[in-house]
Amino acid sequence: MLKNLAQRVSSYFTRPNELSKIITGSDQDIGGFSTVKFDIETEKINGIEKSFGNFHGYLNLDPPSNKPDVLYSGYSMFRTKNQPKTFFNNETFWDWDGLNHVLLRVKGDHRKYFVNIQSHSTFITDLYQHRLFLNTPGKWETVLIPLNGFVLTNKGVIQHQVPLEKTKVKTIGIGLLDAQFGPYSLKIDSIKVMRGTDALEEIEKSKILSESEPDLFLRG
Repeated sequence: MLKNLAQRVSSYFTRPNELSKIITGSDQDIGGFSTVKFDIETEKINGIEKSFGNFHGYLNLDPPSNKPDVLYSGYSMFRTKNQPKTFFNNETFWDWDGLNHVLLRVKGDHRKYFVNIQSHSTFITDLYQHRLFLNTPGKWETVLIPLNGFVLTNKGVIQHQVPLEKTKVKTIGIGLLDAQFGPYSLKIDSIKVMRGTDALEEIEKSKILSESEPDLFLRG
């Protein structure tokens, strides 16, 4: 059952239809000038043609001139769409009970990305965040992040910590908010939520790692 749960919260960007499951956003929502795109691209990895998602664009920190109340700008993100409502519930959730790690297969640049999780909480703007540390920018690497390492924030400010409610998770995604002008690109093969032991087994079985690739990085 736990492995089925892991499958339900996985995103494999080797499949074009994954684009229908996510949304993107940027400071253009408040009048800013950053750009964001999410495309499916292909490249040869170890001689094999492979598809992946590319979260990319240009970060612009200039605040909108016609909105004097907006003093800061410069962010972009993508996330999974809200879970569909049912006849009985206005809101539905992922149940991550028994799961404890996020496993990502990515190739990034030198920008500062965060993995973002929305769960049922007091305020709609609450967000659990964890830095996506990349040891080898420009190369594919596997990152394993424990769910208990995520920090509760609200509009970028760390809050009094309340444990992530794993039985009522709304969305998962990645954002960029590093206060630097310029282009960015984060390529993503997959994002999965699963037990740590299952993650290690999956890495071993699928032979994701090779001698030419970096080791698995566990981030706490």
